[in-house]
Amino acid sequence: MTGRMPLIVVTLPARSAEDARSQIAAARAGGADVAEVRLDRWAVSDLPHLGRLFPSALPLLATYRSRAEGGLGTAETPERARLLLQFGSLPFRWIDLEYDRDLPLLPSLPPPEKLGRILSVHLGTAPPAEWARRIGLLTDAASGVGKLVVSASVLETFRELIPRLPSPEEAALVVHTVGPSGPLLRVLSRRLGFPMVYACLPEGTGPVPVEPSQIPVDRLRPFLAAEGLPPLFAVAGRPIGHSQSPSLHTRWMRAEGRVGIYLPLEFGSDDEFVQSLPHLASSGFRGLNVTHPFKSVAFEAATISGKGADACRATNCLTFRDGAIEGENTDLVAILRRLGELRETGRWDGRSLGVVGAGGSARATLAAARTLSAEAVVYARRVESARALAEEFSATLGSADAPRPLPLVVQATNVGREGSGALEVPLGRLLEKGSHVVDWVYDASDPAVRRTAEAAGATYEDGWRLLVYQAAASYALWWGNDPEPAAFADALAEGGCTV
Repeated sequence: MTGRMPLIVVTLPARSAEDARSQIAAARAGGADVAEVRLDRWAVSDLPHLGRLFPSALPLLATYRSRAEGGLGTAETPERARLLLQFGSLPFRWIDLEYDRDLPLLPSLPPPEKLGRILSVHLGTAPPAEWARRIGLLTDAASGVGKLVVSASVLETFRELIPRLPSPEEAALVVHTVGPSGPLLRVLSRRLGFPMVYACLPEGTGPVPVEPSQIPVDRLRPFLAAEGLPPLFAVAGRPIGHSQSPSLHTRWMRAEGRVGIYLPLEFGSDDEFVQSLPHLASSGFRGLNVTHPFKSVAFEAATISGKGADACRATNCLTFRDGAIEGENTDLVAILRRLGELRETGRWDGRSLGVVGAGGSARATLAAARTLSAEAVVYARRVESARALAEEFSATLGSADAPRPLPLVVQATNVGREGSGALEVPLGRLLEKGSHVVDWVYDASDPAVRRTAEAAGATYEDGWRLLVYQAAASYALWWGNDPEPAAFADALAEGGCTV
């Protein structure tokens, strides 16, 4: 790892002194250097109790973010000035000042060696030319650390934002993004020479992070503190906020004492995804898991394709190695394993199954059925898509007008995810008493598929086991061995999996 390790600032979700004190302790235990107290989140009646934060287990940063910059505080000058001067009179180590409205307060605050200044700009959506202008202003500000927060895609971050950053010798500047690329600059903070990086409380401590893009401090610190260049991994899709892959891979890396970090990254288009791959590879990424809707484009983007990816003509696992992009399909590994288990336990006769969907998960399921010499009947919202898949995988085209009940149905769409819409295939008519449904979706926000299965007298399982199986296969491709057995078993048990 190059560069000096930045100070890790944990933003506290606390809304009172009592909650803040317990969260400061958790942040310190997780490896934080500084705790940011977001005072704009506090009730006005709680602000007189600020003194209860001191003495503190960590140096504290006082932030009072206005609504104009994405917070809950006032931008009204007299009241804002009164509050900030009040905060400055307490033994905070740092204070956050909004560049556009708080600079007149600088002469009235304690000297920088006692109260450090962070001059912040939150732009939200703005063109790259405005990023450059603001970076220039913050670089010229000699009063403290500059902080710029913008909304940017992954490709914009690589092409437009990073090239505009000054060297660490030119300015003490922190730049973070929110939205699709949110975690990216946080893991690159040491390489880019940032003096600080903002994180959230340790994993599993409960409160929802103030900023969803922040990485848990107990994940970030080992990565930034490591010697050399620890590998980076990500899951790429749209949407991606639901993904549990970062937690699974983090757990397995920790169980073996490995240092690396795994991120969720969202891409707005096929083109952005493909054009971002070389940038990810050159920035230290070892691999990507690929989910909806980029599995087919990932297959085309790979320069070396494995047997599983060729069988599915879809890729859900990319590995960056020796200048090549290697593509494989660990969804196929997962569904083959699960179908084998269902056959061995007598829950499926191994002869026929239905597949609902026409995307990457459906392709993996159809490839598995072909491998097992089972008849697969394909149903999809668009008949032409179902017909094309049936021809490609030597399957049977199902008729929505005359569906036939099947012993096993694999639901391979993203129905159940927030914003996915309703299932347009008549799933209930594909089922009968004793049928079994395997759903690729886990942690569904809408349990419509489960309800439909149970109403038909069928049994149902969600996609947690498939997720764990494909994640373990990806882990083995990247690290050279399967996850540690106890950690793997714990992950399965977390989803309530039974054979």
